[in-house]
Amino acid sequence: MADTTQDLPVYERGEVPAHLRTMTQLKADRLKPAEDQQPVGLLRMYRRGHGWGKFPLYDPARAAKMRPLSAKQQRAMTDRRTCPECSEVRDYIVYQRCGECRQRAQQEAQDRQARTCARCRREAGAALPRDVHGWPACDPCRIRYALCKQASDEREAVWRRTCPGHPGRACTVQTATDEEIAEARAAGTWRGSPLRCTPCDEAYERWYESQRHEAAENERRAEEDRRRQVAELSAWARQVLADPDTVILDTETTGLEDDARIVDLAVTTVAGTVLVDTLINPGEPIPWEATGIHGITDDQVATAPAFADVLPQLAAALEGKRCLIYNRPYDVARLRHELTLHRRQAGHPDPEAAATAWIDGMRFEDAMIPYSDWYGDWSDYWGNYAWQPLYGGDHRAVSDCRAVVERLREMAATADLEDSAA
Repeated sequence: MADTTQDLPVYERGEVPAHLRTMTQLKADRLKPAEDQQPVGLLRMYRRGHGWGKFPLYDPARAAKMRPLSAKQQRAMTDRRTCPECSEVRDYIVYQRCGECRQRAQQEAQDRQARTCARCRREAGAALPRDVHGWPACDPCRIRYALCKQASDEREAVWRRTCPGHPGRACTVQTATDEEIAEARAAGTWRGSPLRCTPCDEAYERWYESQRHEAAENERRAEEDRRRQVAELSAWARQVLADPDTVILDTETTGLEDDARIVDLAVTTVAGTVLVDTLINPGEPIPWEATGIHGITDDQVATAPAFADVLPQLAAALEGKRCLIYNRPYDVARLRHELTLHRRQAGHPDPEAAATAWIDGMRFEDAMIPYSDWYGDWSDYWGNYAWQPLYGGDHRAVSDCRAVVERLREMAATADLEDSAA
């Protein structure tokens, strides 16, 4: 059907001819558009639930009459238009209270506010005068405020013309008059704080210079402590790399939860010799989030050995060795979990104690904290050096082991440079 409203005149509120009605107005008069009746205009208005729109206007002279309301419908319509507060029947639906009651309540609230002191909240019999801030205030409160303001202004005037002294010493010497301060303000030369007398000014300069010297000394000491810390960490890295009993361990797992399982395990020497490099079947599906990080799928570990099968090789690689782990608490917790499951499946009476005994028999050290402290990315939030991610690996165990060795060499290079400079 063609749109017949395109060429109709559009009216704003207040411009509609008096004889035209909207659909709602027709219903209020128990009328409705006749079967072939078309709108003769459009009303542009905002309507709750509809937004801005154009609503058709009809000529009531051509409208058809609606079926009369039943007694029940009339009572329902009357109830919906009856104000529960004043019991008056309005020509519109009343929500909670009618417009007249709402306006009356608003006016009463405004009158009550005008009679209530904004400071002491006491209500007077008539509207109270306004204070300097525009709020109604009773006479006692206005007098109290004026006295407090006067005392405050007097204290500020004394402060402006009196020497402020210097840290650790008060002074009462007058360094300016009210007239001189007013002239300085008018000329724009008033600096906003009182002048110091000559003795206090000299004492302040000495104090300020001592503070600067102390701050510089603290900064120098902090720099020395930092250089000493970096040197110690660099020497530690060099000693670790030179130790033939040092190995690196890394794992890849099914997630970060407390019950995450190991799916990839590697142990290498600092020289790069691979002692252990194997996938491990965790006995459960690998979540896609974990696969998205290390790339290991269920198909890849389907034929891989279980952790129990790799345990003898792992123990042989770690026995008597100094084992470095990047983020030691996490990998050791995964090993402890696997050992506990293994001992439980083997029927051990106390699998947790057995797993702890195995862990305690090894020499695990953390490589992440020393490297992060050496890197020196200070975090004000943590009040310490921020942990650094292990750059250089591809989230496979043997690759991450080599990345740990690269970080150790990076730390040791600082000591080598200092030795060359010396």
